[in-house]
Amino acid sequence: MEDTAASVRVTGRVKWFNQFKGYGFVEVENVSEDVFLHFSILDKFGISHLNNDDIILCDIAKCDKGYQVISIIELLHSNKYEIEEKGPEMFTAVMKWFNPSKGFGFAQLSSGEDVFIHSSLLKKYKLTTIEPGQTIKLVAHYTNFGYEATDIII
Repeated sequence: MEDTAASVRVTGRVKWFNQFKGYGFVEVENVSEDVFLHFSILDKFGISHLNNDDIILCDIAKCDKGYQVISIIELLHSNKYEIEEKGPEMFTAVMKWFNPSKGFGFAQLSSGEDVFIHSSLLKKYKLTTIEPGQTIKLVAHYTNFGYEATDIII
């Protein structure tokens, strides 16, 4: 499916990306259809999700079902930003769920707020999953999309 000989490097705008479904679509100039983007491509690039209207430099290829992003080269513009009043903090949280096939999960703080956890943090410590109900310590920062873990304290 990934025929890199037939790939084209383009700049695209994220139309939408749903981290729960694990996919989204990118709009590319001079391509009449939306370009499919699977979460595994984000994972290979080392990011956990994209936001609507983010701009990416990527390689796309025509596949059986249409165009698909086969690699992300660079995130040129992101609509996610850290809210400076709430810098990185250490928390104790309880794991709600983690789906290894989707590459992410959520823990819950004692305040009831969720913390997004990307699979790259588990890879860092050679973990395959975190079980629901497990208490973990983590470092998280607050963005315009909510808390996001930046480190797990083992």
